[in-house]
Amino acid sequence: MRTIFILCILTLLSACNKKPDPKVSSEPPAFNIAEPQREQLQKAKEVEQTVQKAADAQRQVIDGQAANQVEK
Repeated sequence: MRTIFILCILTLLSACNKKPDPKVSSEPPAFNIAEPQREQLQKAKEVEQTVQKAADAQRQVIDGQAANQVEK
């Protein structure tokens, strides 16, 4: 009886030390530390493009007005 009790306890304890599921990766997550900075950099680049387009449009207007004044 004592032997059966000890075997049952050992069986239960060995079940607790189950190896991890091979489907679950033990690798750390991808390098996400600088992700917010990358997002802000992308937004800044988009804003820069918008500002550059506005500056080009303004330059064309100024050049057009200067050309009209020279012709007069």
